[in-house]
Amino acid sequence: MKHPRTSPFHPVQIPIGLIIWSLWFVAIYGGQAVACAISPPAPEHGIWNWLNASLGLLTLLTAALLLWLARYFWRLSAAGQALDERQLFVTRLTASVHLTAAVATLFVGLPLLQLPPCL
Repeated sequence: MKHPRTSPFHPVQIPIGLIIWSLWFVAIYGGQAVACAISPPAPEHGIWNWLNASLGLLTLLTAALLLWLARYFWRLSAAGQALDERQLFVTRLTASVHLTAAVATLFVGLPLLQLPPCL
Protein backbone atom coordinates (compact mmCIF):
# COMPACT_ATOMS: atom_id res chain seq x y z
CA MET A 1 0.00 0.00 0.00
CA LYS A 2 1.40 3.40 -0.97
CA HIS A 3 1.12 6.35 1.37
CA PRO A 4 1.67 10.01 0.51
CA ARG A 5 4.93 11.47 1.82
CA THR A 6 3.03 13.46 4.42
CA SER A 7 1.55 10.29 5.90
CA PRO A 8 2.97 9.25 9.28
CA PHE A 9 3.44 5.77 7.83
CA HIS A 10 5.76 6.86 5.00
CA PRO A 11 9.47 6.03 5.56
CA VAL A 12 10.44 9.64 4.83
CA GLN A 13 9.28 10.38 8.40
CA ILE A 14 12.16 8.39 9.91
CA PRO A 15 15.01 10.94 9.53
CA ILE A 16 12.90 14.02 10.31
CA GLY A 17 13.93 14.04 13.99
CA LEU A 18 17.62 14.12 13.15
CA ILE A 19 17.00 16.77 10.49
CA ILE A 20 15.29 18.94 13.12
CA TRP A 21 18.21 18.31 15.49
CA SER A 22 20.79 19.24 12.85
CA LEU A 23 18.94 22.47 11.99
CA TRP A 24 18.84 23.31 15.70
CA PHE A 25 22.57 22.52 16.00
CA VAL A 26 23.49 24.84 13.11
CA ALA A 27 21.17 27.57 14.40
CA ILE A 28 22.48 27.39 17.95
CA TYR A 29 26.18 27.53 17.08
CA GLY A 30 25.81 29.82 14.08
CA GLY A 31 23.53 32.14 16.02
CA GLN A 32 25.91 32.22 18.95
CA ALA A 33 28.87 33.05 16.70
CA VAL A 34 26.99 35.82 14.90
CA ALA A 35 25.63 37.27 18.15
CA CYS A 36 29.10 37.23 19.72
CA ALA A 37 30.56 38.99 16.67
CA ILE A 38 27.84 41.64 16.39
CA SER A 39 26.63 42.33 19.92
CA PRO A 40 28.32 40.26 22.63
CA PRO A 41 26.73 40.34 26.07
CA ALA A 42 28.65 42.05 28.84
CA PRO A 43 31.19 39.66 30.44
CA GLU A 44 30.25 40.78 33.96
CA HIS A 45 26.79 39.24 33.51
CA GLY A 46 28.38 35.77 33.33
CA ILE A 47 25.87 33.13 32.29
CA TRP A 48 22.82 35.33 33.06
CA ASN A 49 22.50 37.23 29.80
CA TRP A 50 20.16 37.60 26.84
CA LEU A 51 22.16 35.28 24.60
CA ASN A 52 22.12 32.33 27.00
CA ALA A 53 18.40 32.93 27.60
CA SER A 54 17.77 32.84 23.84
CA LEU A 55 19.87 29.71 23.37
CA GLY A 56 18.13 28.04 26.30
CA LEU A 57 14.68 28.90 25.00
CA LEU A 58 15.50 27.60 21.53
CA THR A 59 16.91 24.41 23.07
CA LEU A 60 13.84 23.81 25.22
CA LEU A 61 11.42 24.51 22.35
CA THR A 62 13.29 22.14 20.05
CA ALA A 63 13.44 19.41 22.69
CA ALA A 64 9.72 19.85 23.43
CA LEU A 65 8.88 19.55 19.72
CA LEU A 66 10.98 16.41 19.36
CA LEU A 67 9.49 14.84 22.50
CA TRP A 68 5.98 15.64 21.28
CA LEU A 69 6.73 14.05 17.90
CA ALA A 70 8.21 10.97 19.61
CA ARG A 71 5.09 10.61 21.72
CA TYR A 72 2.84 11.14 18.69
CA PHE A 73 4.53 8.41 16.65
CA TRP A 74 4.75 6.00 19.60
CA ARG A 75 1.05 6.42 20.36
CA LEU A 76 0.30 5.99 16.67
CA SER A 77 2.09 2.64 16.72
CA ALA A 78 0.21 1.57 19.83
CA ALA A 79 -3.19 2.71 18.57
CA GLY A 80 -6.04 0.27 18.32
CA GLN A 81 -6.03 0.42 14.54
CA ALA A 82 -4.73 -2.52 12.57
CA LEU A 83 -1.24 -1.70 11.31
CA ASP A 84 0.76 -3.92 9.04
CA GLU A 85 4.38 -4.78 9.88
CA ARG A 86 5.81 -2.00 7.72
CA GLN A 87 3.62 0.69 9.30
CA LEU A 88 4.44 -0.55 12.77
CA PHE A 89 8.17 -0.58 11.97
CA VAL A 90 8.09 2.95 10.52
CA THR A 91 6.14 4.47 13.40
CA ARG A 92 8.22 2.84 16.15
CA LEU A 93 11.53 3.61 14.47
CA THR A 94 10.41 7.19 13.86
CA ALA A 95 9.44 7.57 17.52
CA SER A 96 12.84 6.20 18.58
CA VAL A 97 14.71 8.57 16.26
CA HIS A 98 12.74 11.55 17.57
CA LEU A 99 13.47 10.52 21.15
CA THR A 100 17.17 10.13 20.35
CA ALA A 101 17.21 13.59 18.75
CA ALA A 102 15.49 15.10 21.81
CA VAL A 103 18.06 13.55 24.16
CA ALA A 104 20.88 14.77 21.89
CA THR A 105 19.39 18.28 21.91
CA LEU A 106 19.33 18.37 25.70
CA PHE A 107 22.75 16.71 25.98
CA VAL A 108 24.36 19.37 23.78
CA GLY A 109 22.18 22.34 24.69
CA LEU A 110 22.07 22.31 28.47
CA PRO A 111 25.86 22.47 29.04
CA LEU A 112 25.94 25.52 26.76
CA LEU A 113 23.89 27.36 29.35
CA GLN A 114 26.49 26.80 32.07
CA LEU A 115 29.19 28.83 30.32
CA PRO A 116 29.42 32.49 29.36
CA PRO A 117 28.69 32.49 25.62
CA CYS A 118 31.40 34.75 24.21
CA LEU A 119 34.71 33.79 25.78
